[in-house]
Amino acid sequence: AVVSTQSGYYGRGRDKNTYTTYHTGATSSDDCHGPLIRYALRSDSVHELTDVKTIDVSKHESEIEFHAVSGDWFIRIPEHHYTDYHIVKQGKKIYLNGVEHKSLHIEPLITNMFCYKDTEGHGQRFSGYQTKDYLGRQCRTQCRNYDGEDIGPHCEVAGHAYLPSPCGIPKCVWDVKCSAGLGVEYRGNVNSLTEAGVKIACQSWNSNYPHHHSDFHPTSKNKEIYGLGKHNY
Repeated sequence: AVVSTQSGYYGRGRDKNTYTTYHTGATSSDDCHGPLIRYALRSDSVHELTDVKTIDVSKHESEIEFHAVSGDWFIRIPEHHYTDYHIVKQGKKIYLNGVEHKSLHIEPLITNMFCYKDTEGHGQRFSGYQTKDYLGRQCRTQCRNYDGEDIGPHCEVAGHAYLPSPCGIPKCVWDVKCSAGLGVEYRGNVNSLTEAGVKIACQSWNSNYPHHHSDFHPTSKNKEIYGLGKHNY
């Protein structure tokens, strides 16, 4: 974990991944916030995950318990990755029968949960569970930005009549050369595919030839959300 503090950085966390704190008074890795799920393959075997992983469940005949400790999580069936999945909300549990599946793909929801997309109304879709502002003060409202204010996700601080304060939620930073989920955040420059040994160029987003796709022209909204433009990436 890399935790911003008033005197520097606290650099030791529970694993190699980077977790973030949302207030400036952090002094230890306990102040880090990041995804965490626990699952039990047997009653005496509890595992923790903080990142994406596909687990083999082909030899487990009993139910598998998944407990989303921090953040919301997807549990996907690899054979039908985008159509057959379960969502486990923070604090909730789900039980799946291992006999029905060979493997399960476990994936944390990061976007609008532990970071916010500045291009979507400065975090209007943020739905994380943070309960303190950037100074570590307790919020009496959720960290949200329903009106799309420049301040980003914020809350009203407890003990004050009305004091909107930023929650310190970081902006999402994407690795543009890879994609995840449905690939909406992909911003790479791949512009062709190969079929049967033949390289085929992609169609420009601002063109309706040879395929008509008027809903996905580079409008201001589509530029912000999907990265569309006068290109064929």
